[in-house]
Amino acid sequence: MVEIFLISHEDVSVSLLQSAELILGTQKNVYTYSLKRGEDVEAFGEKISKKIEELKTEKILILTDMFGGTPSNIVAANLKKHDFKCITGMNLPMLLDALLLRKNEPLEMEQLVEQCLKTGKEGIIDIEKMISEKN
Repeated sequence: MVEIFLISHEDVSVSLLQSAELILGTQKNVYTYSLKRGEDVEAFGEKISKKIEELKTEKILILTDMFGGTPSNIVAANLKKHDFKCITGMNLPMLLDALLLRKNEPLEMEQLVEQCLKTGKEGIIDIEKMISEKN
Protein backbone atom coordinates (compact mmCIF):
# COMPACT_ATOMS: atom_id res chain seq x y z
CA MET A 1 0.00 0.00 0.00
CA VAL A 2 1.16 3.52 -0.77
CA GLU A 3 2.18 5.56 2.26
CA ILE A 4 0.86 9.13 2.13
CA PHE A 5 2.44 12.15 3.78
CA LEU A 6 0.50 15.41 4.10
CA ILE A 7 2.84 18.32 4.77
CA SER A 8 1.70 21.89 5.28
CA HIS A 9 1.93 25.18 7.07
CA GLU A 10 0.11 25.04 10.42
CA ASP A 11 -2.73 22.50 10.57
CA VAL A 12 -3.86 22.38 6.94
CA SER A 13 -2.62 18.79 6.61
CA VAL A 14 -4.40 17.65 9.79
CA SER A 15 -7.66 19.29 8.74
CA LEU A 16 -7.52 17.75 5.27
CA LEU A 17 -7.01 14.28 6.72
CA GLN A 18 -9.88 14.81 9.18
CA SER A 19 -12.14 15.86 6.31
CA ALA A 20 -11.12 12.85 4.22
CA GLU A 21 -11.75 10.51 7.14
CA LEU A 22 -15.20 12.03 7.64
CA ILE A 23 -15.98 10.89 4.09
CA LEU A 24 -13.98 7.63 3.82
CA GLY A 25 -13.52 6.51 7.42
CA THR A 26 -10.30 6.10 9.37
CA GLN A 27 -7.19 5.82 7.20
CA LYS A 28 -3.97 3.97 7.91
CA ASN A 29 -0.51 4.75 6.60
CA VAL A 30 -1.16 8.49 6.36
CA TYR A 31 1.19 10.87 8.16
CA THR A 32 0.55 14.57 8.77
CA TYR A 33 3.27 17.14 9.34
CA SER A 34 2.42 20.72 10.22
CA LEU A 35 5.10 23.38 10.21
CA LYS A 36 4.23 25.74 13.06
CA ARG A 37 5.16 29.39 13.33
CA GLY A 38 8.64 29.68 14.82
CA GLU A 39 9.39 25.95 14.49
CA ASP A 40 12.95 24.98 13.61
CA VAL A 41 12.86 24.29 9.87
CA GLU A 42 15.88 22.00 9.89
CA ALA A 43 14.41 19.84 12.68
CA PHE A 44 11.10 19.70 10.80
CA GLY A 45 12.89 18.45 7.68
CA GLU A 46 14.84 15.87 9.68
CA LYS A 47 11.62 14.53 11.21
CA ILE A 48 10.19 13.94 7.72
CA SER A 49 13.43 12.43 6.41
CA LYS A 50 13.63 10.07 9.38
CA LYS A 51 10.07 8.81 8.79
CA ILE A 52 10.80 8.19 5.09
CA GLU A 53 13.90 6.17 6.04
CA GLU A 54 11.96 4.27 8.69
CA LEU A 55 9.31 3.14 6.20
CA LYS A 56 11.85 1.64 3.76
CA THR A 57 9.43 1.58 0.84
CA GLU A 58 9.40 3.02 -2.65
CA LYS A 59 5.67 3.69 -2.50
CA ILE A 60 5.49 7.05 -0.80
CA LEU A 61 3.34 9.91 -2.07
CA ILE A 62 3.87 13.29 -0.44
CA LEU A 63 1.30 16.05 -0.82
CA THR A 64 2.25 19.59 0.21
CA ASP A 65 0.10 22.69 0.54
CA MET A 66 1.78 25.10 -1.88
CA PHE A 67 4.74 25.29 -4.22
CA GLY A 68 7.58 27.45 -2.99
CA GLY A 69 6.54 27.39 0.65
CA THR A 70 8.84 26.04 3.34
CA PRO A 71 7.09 22.63 3.58
CA SER A 72 7.40 22.19 -0.20
CA ASN A 73 11.04 23.30 -0.17
CA ILE A 74 11.85 20.84 2.63
CA VAL A 75 10.30 18.02 0.62
CA ALA A 76 12.21 19.08 -2.52
CA ALA A 77 15.47 18.88 -0.55
CA ASN A 78 14.55 15.35 0.56
CA LEU A 79 14.14 14.26 -3.08
CA LYS A 80 17.94 14.22 -3.29
CA LYS A 81 18.18 11.63 -0.49
CA HIS A 82 15.01 9.55 -0.86
CA ASP A 83 12.79 7.94 -3.49
CA PHE A 84 9.20 9.21 -3.40
CA LYS A 85 6.68 11.14 -5.46
CA CYS A 86 5.47 14.60 -4.52
CA ILE A 87 2.58 16.81 -5.57
CA THR A 88 2.16 20.36 -4.33
CA GLY A 89 -1.11 22.29 -4.12
CA MET A 90 -2.97 19.49 -2.35
CA ASN A 91 -6.72 19.69 -2.03
CA LEU A 92 -9.48 17.44 -0.71
CA PRO A 93 -10.51 15.88 -4.07
CA MET A 94 -6.85 15.00 -4.74
CA LEU A 95 -6.43 13.45 -1.29
CA LEU A 96 -9.65 11.43 -1.57
CA ASP A 97 -8.51 10.04 -4.91
CA ALA A 98 -5.08 9.15 -3.53
CA LEU A 99 -6.65 7.34 -0.57
CA LEU A 100 -9.04 5.38 -2.77
CA LEU A 101 -6.59 4.55 -5.56
CA ARG A 102 -3.66 3.50 -3.38
CA LYS A 103 -5.45 0.26 -2.56
CA ASN A 104 -5.33 -0.86 -6.21
CA GLU A 105 -2.55 -3.38 -6.71
CA PRO A 106 -0.41 -3.38 -8.71
CA LEU A 107 -0.52 0.40 -8.80
CA GLU A 108 2.19 2.25 -10.61
CA MET A 109 3.20 5.38 -8.76
CA GLU A 110 3.23 7.37 -11.99
CA GLN A 111 -0.42 6.43 -12.59
CA LEU A 112 -1.36 7.48 -9.07
CA VAL A 113 0.42 10.82 -9.44
CA GLU A 114 -1.17 11.55 -12.82
CA GLN A 115 -4.66 10.71 -11.56
CA CYS A 116 -4.21 12.82 -8.41
CA LEU A 117 -3.03 15.77 -10.50
CA LYS A 118 -6.04 15.40 -12.79
CA THR A 119 -8.52 15.11 -9.93
CA GLY A 120 -6.97 18.02 -8.05
CA LYS A 121 -7.29 20.28 -11.09
CA GLU A 122 -10.82 19.11 -11.91
CA GLY A 123 -11.86 19.81 -8.32
CA ILE A 124 -11.33 23.55 -8.88
CA ILE A 125 -14.59 24.89 -10.31
CA ASP A 126 -16.19 28.31 -10.67
CA ILE A 127 -19.66 27.32 -9.47
CA GLU A 128 -21.38 30.48 -10.69
CA LYS A 129 -19.96 30.01 -14.21
CA MET A 130 -20.89 26.32 -14.22
CA ILE A 131 -24.48 27.07 -13.21
CA SER A 132 -24.88 29.87 -15.75
CA GLU A 133 -23.53 27.65 -18.55
CA LYS A 134 -26.13 24.97 -17.75
CA ASN A 135 -29.03 27.47 -17.92
